Amino acid sequence: MFVSEIPALRGYWYPVAYSSDISDKPRGVRLLGDDYVVWRGADGKLGCAVDECPHRAARLSQGWLDNGDLVCPYHGWAFHTSGACVRIPQNDDDKPVPPRARALSVLVDERYGLVWVCVGMPGADIPDLPEAEDPNFVVMHEIMEVWDTSAPRVIDNALDIAHVAWTHRNTVGDSSAPKFESYEINRDGHKLSARISYRARLTDAMRANTGLTGDHTIRVTNSELVQPFVYKDVMEYENGLRHVLFKTATPVDDHHTLFCQFIARNDAPDEKKRAGIIALDREIQSEDKVLLKNIRPEFPLEIQTEMHTRSDRMTVEYRKILAELAHENSNVTPDSAWARPFLQAARENTAARARPDQRENEKTPK
Repeated sequence: MFVSEIPALRGYWYPVAYSSDISDKPRGVRLLGDDYVVWRGADGKLGCAVDECPHRAARLSQGWLDNGDLVCPYHGWAFHTSGACVRIPQNDDDKPVPPRARALSVLVDERYGLVWVCVGMPGADIPDLPEAEDPNFVVMHEIMEVWDTSAPRVIDNALDIAHVAWTHRNTVGDSSAPKFESYEINRDGHKLSARISYRARLTDAMRANTGLTGDHTIRVTNSELVQPFVYKDVMEYENGLRHVLFKTATPVDDHHTLFCQFIARNDAPDEKKRAGIIALDREIQSEDKVLLKNIRPEFPLEIQTEMHTRSDRMTVEYRKILAELAHENSNVTPDSAWARPFLQAARENTAARARPDQRENEKTPK
């Protein structure tokens, strides 16, 4: 499955930039394989439209702002944040701008210090992330960068707590303790939640960031699939610390993802501590980034395509959710078109080993 094959995904909101990045010039962004332009009007409100002038198809993101109106660099047509063209320099002053002269607008809004865009008919709101607006928590933006992998792979990785012991063995993982202490999972429609506890290694960086002592701790994670490409995890520590992790995976196209991570903490960290927290989180995510780059971007929807274990229950449910969203499109690429037939080969090998007498009989001349 490719993201572009699931129309329902166009009805969600995705972060495309930090709010602070949209100021005195337009910014080009890419979402679900199409190019858009975002700009801030004179009243402070945002506009977002297809990055193509309706006149001669120039890139509006190459233009500039004039009193909050977006000016096309080709012929100077100017567009309000509503998408309406407000000025055509070549027209006589007494000629009104034709109503059809409009940029093709899409929905845009701001929340949590991020710019969110929805390019389809909204099927959901911008996700509610309570800790990100709770005055008892400090929010820190850590990462926004394009990864060479598909959005489902990013969220699948986040939901897969079992990989921490191995992929992150050089940062926070402990490969000598790969099993969970406890594992509870719940599903409600297209939302998932799990409460998992496991042993985590306390490095010098982790001790500095958490205030814990010793070599290990039992970390409790409350993982949640908020929306298909929005993940949240409330990490609980024995000293009362709550480290809330938010991850969004904006599908740039079928092969690339704008990965965004920000956190909320209830321990009011000072600037030095914040720097250490952000540095460690970036190091952890760089380990995932390298790994995911080399995994094919296609995502399996058929449960029998892969092998699973008990610790994979969260990610198995994620596959089922995406399969349900894909159900409305009969043209979704089947797993058999790209996946290696591991299970089929295993079944054939098992069947062959179960028939030794038959093989011997076939070799014996009659």
